[in-house]
Amino acid sequence: MTREALAAGAINLSQGIPDEDETPAAVKEAAQQAITSNSQYTITWGLPELRQQVSRKYRDWKGVEYDSETEVTITCGTSEAVMSALLAFCGDGDEVIYFEPTYESYIPAINFAGAEGVPLDITDDLTLDADELQDAARDASLLILNTPQNPTGKVFSRSELEIIADVAADENLIVVTDEIYEHIVFDDDYVSPVEVGDLADRTVVCTGLSKTYSVTGWRVGIALAPEPLSRELRKIHDYTSICAPTPFQVAGVEAYSLPEEYYSELRDSYRERRELLYDGLRDAGLNPVKPDGAYYMMVQYDTDEDDVAFAKKLIQQAGVATVPGSSFYTDGSADWIRFTFSRNEETLTQAVNQLTDHRWW
Repeated sequence: MTREALAAGAINLSQGIPDEDETPAAVKEAAQQAITSNSQYTITWGLPELRQQVSRKYRDWKGVEYDSETEVTITCGTSEAVMSALLAFCGDGDEVIYFEPTYESYIPAINFAGAEGVPLDITDDLTLDADELQDAARDASLLILNTPQNPTGKVFSRSELEIIADVAADENLIVVTDEIYEHIVFDDDYVSPVEVGDLADRTVVCTGLSKTYSVTGWRVGIALAPEPLSRELRKIHDYTSICAPTPFQVAGVEAYSLPEEYYSELRDSYRERRELLYDGLRDAGLNPVKPDGAYYMMVQYDTDEDDVAFAKKLIQQAGVATVPGSSFYTDGSADWIRFTFSRNEETLTQAVNQLTDHRWW
């Protein structure tokens, strides 16, 4: 859809790309300086100073101790962290549970590992069904959890995480959590999975710089896990990517040194953009679902067109690009589209004006 948007000169509200001016200046400057002085390999697990910063942050923020030498791994983006975990812990005949709609790269990642995906559909009310999860877990070896979730913006509640913790313990599941949107949360009750029960003992946390610091092209991800899990994940990481880009790891040290005010301002900024897009889509005659986290919004529409045809028509007639909802399902069927509000307010305002002026639904 990004390619379609570029070809048509449309406003791109499909891919979750922040505007360039969102990156903190000090973080950019650190990367620029590092390019001239530190552009060779780091240790494959990552720059020691960055791993130490990450370890301190998660100890102070989430109350979980990760040894920077053995339990923190810097990867080439969060997607590589997820992929390395799946390749390390899954193989032929293994079953992997995930919640649909789902971030689309999980499905091929499971396939690459030779495992079988077990999707649990939460579309209707965006809540976890405990009995359904328990049944699926009996034959599974791993569960992927994305919170806040792409594409729905769902934040899994403490009670839902407690169910996951109990089921994972009962069935001895490894849990892989994708928490790349952990700082873009609008619910004060947000908790990380590793803060619940004994999930930290069996979980690989996958996160990174991309969304929090608006540097999606730098490809600096992070995997945090107990040493036995980290040891296996590192075998995959080492022989697939060697190390993440060194100058951007150096900049990551600066990023993790930013004051707490940065994160509160980040949340406030995205909350304002969420309200702008939500209200604008309603005024345009669409039916958006307000998310609790991340920067995506599921939107229903009232026509007989399938989601791909509707999304393409939006580009052609309204000049706004979205993602067809079927992208986020194993069977490729849906009756909704996904917008992102990662763009600045000026861009979002222009997009909703174009949707209002060129509506046919």
